[in-house]
Amino acid sequence: MSELFETIVADASAFDEVNAKTGSELSSLIRSSQKLSTQIKEAEQHLKDLKAMQNKVDTESIPAVMHEMGVDSVTVDGNKVELKAFVHASIPQDKRDEVFGWLRSIGEGDIIKNDVICSFSMGQDNLAKSIIADLEDRGVNPQAKTHIHPMTLKSWVKDRIEAGKDIDLDMFGAYVGTKATTRKV
Repeated sequence: MSELFETIVADASAFDEVNAKTGSELSSLIRSSQKLSTQIKEAEQHLKDLKAMQNKVDTESIPAVMHEMGVDSVTVDGNKVELKAFVHASIPQDKRDEVFGWLRSIGEGDIIKNDVICSFSMGQDNLAKSIIADLEDRGVNPQAKTHIHPMTLKSWVKDRIEAGKDIDLDMFGAYVGTKATTRKV
């Protein structure tokens, strides 16, 4: 048996000496840990909710009022607030083939990435360094993944919109909005 397990077994014998006081202390510590875990989960949810509320204020409420006022920037309490356009895009899983086909058909397929992933057993380090053709010759079946990096997609959608080129925003899971950004002046 390893030294680690021997230590654990040896320490387990210390329970022979457990009395009501140490048992109560242990129970109290366990309850304390469980309570802290619950508080952490609640705090994380609260933070998530606060971020969602701030996003709504920054992307909907402030831009709406500033548009109504006819201003693109304003300074309030030493903070400069500016409206800036943003683009979000995330290809829905059920539209991937359609999106990739359309991109290739318009000559924009170069933004599509192809990842080839292989899994190896222990001791196959030399095989892992081989090229994919060699892997197939040896009977290892690599998995291929075709994707577009999220930042590449966002940039491509933004460039296409700014250039006035045709794009189906729904197909790309894309939307364009305005966000209020704040910085100290």
